[in-house]
Amino acid sequence: MVDGWTVPGFTHVKELGRGASGRVMLAVDDVTRTEVAIKYLDERLWSDASWMQRYRAVARRMTQVEDEAIADLYDLVEGPGGAGAVVMQLARGISLRRMLDVQGPTGPLAALAVFGGSLAALGAAHQAEVVHQDFKPGNVLVEPTGEILVTDFGIVPPRAFGDEPPGTPAYAAPELWDGAPASPASDLYAATVVFYECLTGRRPFDAAGNGGKALAALAKAHREAPIPADAVPGPLRGLILAGLAKDPGDRPGSAEDFLAMLEEAAVSAYGPSWEAQGAGRLTDMVTATLSAPPPARPEPAGTARSAAPAAGLRSRRLLVGAAGAVAAIALAGGAVHVLSGGQDRPGGQDVLLPTAAAEGPRPDLSPTPGPGAALAARIERTAARHPSASFSFRRSGCCGAAVTAKGRFRLVSGGEPAYSMLVSSSDPQTRRTARTILIDDTAYVRTGASWQPVPSAGAQTQGYAPLAAGVRGGTSVANVAKLVQGSTSLRQVGRTYRGVVPMAALVDEPLYNDLTRATGAKRAVFALALDSSGLPHRLHVTVGSGDKAVTLRTAYARWGQPVSITAPR
Repeated sequence: MVDGWTVPGFTHVKELGRGASGRVMLAVDDVTRTEVAIKYLDERLWSDASWMQRYRAVARRMTQVEDEAIADLYDLVEGPGGAGAVVMQLARGISLRRMLDVQGPTGPLAALAVFGGSLAALGAAHQAEVVHQDFKPGNVLVEPTGEILVTDFGIVPPRAFGDEPPGTPAYAAPELWDGAPASPASDLYAATVVFYECLTGRRPFDAAGNGGKALAALAKAHREAPIPADAVPGPLRGLILAGLAKDPGDRPGSAEDFLAMLEEAAVSAYGPSWEAQGAGRLTDMVTATLSAPPPARPEPAGTARSAAPAAGLRSRRLLVGAAGAVAAIALAGGAVHVLSGGQDRPGGQDVLLPTAAAEGPRPDLSPTPGPGAALAARIERTAARHPSASFSFRRSGCCGAAVTAKGRFRLVSGGEPAYSMLVSSSDPQTRRTARTILIDDTAYVRTGASWQPVPSAGAQTQGYAPLAAGVRGGTSVANVAKLVQGSTSLRQVGRTYRGVVPMAALVDEPLYNDLTRATGAKRAVFALALDSSGLPHRLHVTVGSGDKAVTLRTAYARWGQPVSITAPR
């Protein structure tokens, strides 16, 4: 990808596209056969030593972030001469930029859903001391379920003009035009610009033309022009005025505070089901956008130095350093959309390539057996010394409802772990988030002021009880140990282990039995990141492939902190 160098350990299949910050390849992990996207950073980025130093720090922090609204990240790989490449999650959906271009304004409920997901993602990143720096529709992915993923934290394309603010000028807060560094407050401003664009189909401040005069006019508008809040529905004007405040000190104090304001306004104006209705509207818009013809591909720009390798080119085996990074790919309207650059900024137009072109021959790789038993035993011993943790869980993909949950669990000697969680799914019966306590085979579901005990095992397949049981099956320490112990291949990079496990090794867990029947998969692939104590930190499991794939993502924290989980009275 750069002077013939490609990221080792992956077979490159096809170029997916390019944006202002780099070119993206579809690749397959040589051990797990997991499909990923690899972004080869533009030379203007990786050749800038100060930029790379800053981005390494962002990448390290982002490896510690797990949030359902943030696209998963894997590795930042550095090659000969300083070339950089980002190994990313391959996520299915469309970019918000593409949706707005095709569909126009989203309506208030869908706009609130986009804004809420965006604020949740920014809040998680800000807690890790990461500022996005270039929040815009091109870096927001809308999944077919109506859920939001935010991508490309810290990847800021080079400036087209020397007096541009960092990021994309149309979304830049007033203080950025005056030379202030990007901050959580400037992220909130950019997210509010996107919210306004979803509501109205246009940005609050724009300037006609290109070049220095247009840039100066845009800067003046962001600094001085009145906020055009009258263009949005009355109940939402307070959110626009708060987020677009000229002085960063007048904006909400944090993404969490802003999200609370949003929820209060949304419930007051549209009722408690606003979020589900907004997600439903987004699902319809994704479907409509997918049926639209993809935009014409522009002529490729760049030099031979940044030319992509041919389809199917094998990765060269080179010794490189690795750290974390973030971005994602979206499949948009029969095409693969690169979620960086985009028509949000001059000179950063994305390229969309037909997905059919990406269906090249898959490599036939024979995984090497890896020692998993010792690692599994070590994880179980360490967890027994720290027998409680908090977790967040997300199931996405085919063959059933999308599920989200977060809460605490406590290991029980000789029995099933006890869980206390907030759980919901995309199924209409369980769309409302419900507090559920799981003790042995009984789920206690909070309904109003009372608790309803429901068996979590047996023939029942709908409701919160089986939902909570599936969450336990996908997140428990025993599940982690089974994945590792049953793996037929295991590769370690730092504290991250990637492996392949036959589904037959997971038959004791009903969740995996159900996934085997639904997907027809013979094996699962996983990536397990441990913390410095050797305890699970992040777990990513994929069962099946293509349209028959299910992904389970879990994040763990606060191991060993006291927690009491008992059956409610």
